[in-house]
Amino acid sequence: MTIRYPISNEVRNALQRFPRIAERIGGELPESGRSELEIVRLLGNTHYGHIDALLTSLNNHLPESGSIGKRALEQTDPLPFHHALSEFYLLAHLQNAVGIPHASAVSDRSGTSEKRYDIDLAAGESHVRVEVYCPADFFGYQLIRRYLPAMFRYLEIDAGFEISLRLERKNDDPFFAFDIDHVTDIRQWLDDVQAEAKQWIPDAKAGDRRRFEGPVESLLLSVTLERAHEKADWRWVNFDSPGQSSDTRLFFEMGAPENTARGPWGRKLLRKLQKRQCGAPSPGYLRLLVVDFSLADTGWPEFICWPDTAKRLAATLKLLIEEAGDPLPYDAVLPAQLEPECGFGEVIPLNPGRARETKKAIKAAGLDRPSNPPDAGDPKERMEKTGRFPASRPTRTHANGATDPAGRNMNEDPELQDLIDSISALRP
Repeated sequence: MTIRYPISNEVRNALQRFPRIAERIGGELPESGRSELEIVRLLGNTHYGHIDALLTSLNNHLPESGSIGKRALEQTDPLPFHHALSEFYLLAHLQNAVGIPHASAVSDRSGTSEKRYDIDLAAGESHVRVEVYCPADFFGYQLIRRYLPAMFRYLEIDAGFEISLRLERKNDDPFFAFDIDHVTDIRQWLDDVQAEAKQWIPDAKAGDRRRFEGPVESLLLSVTLERAHEKADWRWVNFDSPGQSSDTRLFFEMGAPENTARGPWGRKLLRKLQKRQCGAPSPGYLRLLVVDFSLADTGWPEFICWPDTAKRLAATLKLLIEEAGDPLPYDAVLPAQLEPECGFGEVIPLNPGRARETKKAIKAAGLDRPSNPPDAGDPKERMEKTGRFPASRPTRTHANGATDPAGRNMNEDPELQDLIDSISALRP
C-alpha cells in the first residue's frame, strides 16, 4: 500500500520553519510533485496544533536523536512511522530526565543480521539497554480505518472532492467491525481500490455512487461523490465507521492470563521476547523492554496503570517467559504510552537479584510518570488528535504512592507482589 503526499506550499512553508528537518530530507524531495515520506504528510498539515507541536519537538531534538530521528524521517508507511515516533518520544523523555549525555540512540546496524536494542541509558548507578516494542492489536478493520481515508484524500488525480465512504453488507444486514476481524491481505485490497478509484472519480458527478468489492466476499465499499471541487488540493473524506472492533483492555480483563498469552497480542510479545535484542544477561547492564500501548484500540489508554491490568500483564509475562526459555529474555518489562507526554505503568521485574536496582533505575530515569486519561475537551478536536474517546469508567491512578478505588496501594498489593516473585522464581 503506497500513499504519496503532494509537495504543497504548506509543505514548503513548514520546511522553512523547521530547518533541521529540511536539512535532513531536503535532498530527497522534488521541487514539485509528490513524496512517499510520512514526514511530508505532517509538514502539509501544520494547521493541526498537535502536528505542529510534534514537528517542533522533532526539529528541536533531531541533533541528539541519532539513528532514531533518522528512522522517523525515512519512513514511508504510517505504522513503521508511528513505531519510529514511539522510540523518539521515549528518547526525548529520557534525555529530559537524565540529560542528553546519559541517553542516546544506539548506532544504526541496518543491513546486518545483528539484533540491536534502541537506547543506551545511564540512570543513577545503572547502565540500561532499552528496547521499545509496539505490539499493536490491529485486526483487518483497524487497518482499513487507518489507511482507507488517507488513501482517498491523497489520490493522485487532478480533482478536488467531498467523498463519503461506507462499508456495508451485500445483503443489507448491519455491518460490524469484527466481520473482517483477522483478514490479512488488507493492503492488496487497498491497492486494488486505489487503482479503481483513480479511474472513476475524475469522470464522476456530484451524487454518483460506486460500489467496490469489499475485503471479504460478503462486503462492499460504497463510495459517494458528494461534491466535486475545482481546486485539486481541496479534499474532504468521511468514513462512516461502525466503531471499534475490539478494546485492548479486554485482553486483560476477560478470560484468564492463558487467553492473553495465547491470543494475537501475546504471540507478538512472545516473538519479541525470543529475539533478546538487549543481549544476554550481564552484571554490566540492565535489559529493559518497554511495551508501548499507544496504538492500542481502546477508549481507556490509561488502563495500563490500573492495578488489575498490572496483575494480568505480570501473570501473562510469567507464561510467556516460561515459553521463551533460557536465557531470561529481559531483566524487566515496562508498559508505556509513548506519546509527546510519555506515561508508564508498573514495572515488572523479571530478575530477582536485580529487582531493587531496576526500580531505582526506573525512578532515576523518570519512567515512573503515570499515564493520564484523555482530556475531556472538545470531542471533535480530541478525535482529530488521537481518535480516542474520554473514559466513562472511573480512573485508577498510578502505583507509585497512589491507590485504586478500593484504597489499595499497588506497591503493597500482596497479589501483585506474589506474581512478580513467581516470575522471578522461574530463573535462578
